[in-house]
Amino acid sequence: MARIFSGIRPTGNIHLGNYLGALRQWIELQEKNECIFCIVDLHAITTPYEPSEMKKNILEAASIYLAAGVNPDKSIIFIQSQVKEHAELAWLLGSITPMGELNRMTQFKEKSKQHKDYINAGLFNYPVLMASDILLYKAQGVPVGEDQTQHVELARTVARKFNQKFGELFPEPKTILPESGARIMSLTNPKKKMSKSDDQKSYISLFDEPEAIQKKIMIQAKIYYTTKPKNPAFQTYLQFIV
Repeated sequence: MARIFSGIRPTGNIHLGNYLGALRQWIELQEKNECIFCIVDLHAITTPYEPSEMKKNILEAASIYLAAGVNPDKSIIFIQSQVKEHAELAWLLGSITPMGELNRMTQFKEKSKQHKDYINAGLFNYPVLMASDILLYKAQGVPVGEDQTQHVELARTVARKFNQKFGELFPEPKTILPESGARIMSLTNPKKKMSKSDDQKSYISLFDEPEAIQKKIMIQAKIYYTTKPKNPAFQTYLQFIV
């Protein structure tokens, strides 16, 4: 039995990519492992958000965890900000995390381009907080989508540096990727992964009504079958939805 940690940002509109990349894995892993699943609200404030909506988004995320099949009798579910040690350990780990490693993070570059008026130190240090989330519980495995593998690798690097400097304490966590659906691309842009912050036409929200999902699929199907080159992202959707 291994200890597993993972989490999703409560930014509203949790989508199909979140389910295929993370939630579906959680449900399987909780059967034979010690699982800890977090609603990572501290991460959510690194990109634009409405403070008045945060509480609602947290509750929605919790409801999705439960509706998807995360069993509170088998797994721990909690809100990140309610455990102050996440932020405290992040500060300590930040003191040994090389700036060069953070400069390599592709998510910071992508989010900085997307939110040019909201580039902040929290976004730059996002991977350090994620490393703290993982290492705080001495997690051995982290189920994520492909876009988060770089962050898990940084957590391994930070754990190794900490252990070398202060003695063996943290296991080096391993990335757990789904057999399929590890990287779900935007429905409208095959060069981008699906993101909640993009236009609603580009993703299928788990809160979408059946009629809304059907409309999105029909619109993209028309584009898919009448244009060249074909959008490979839509072919992925056909695999999971149709």
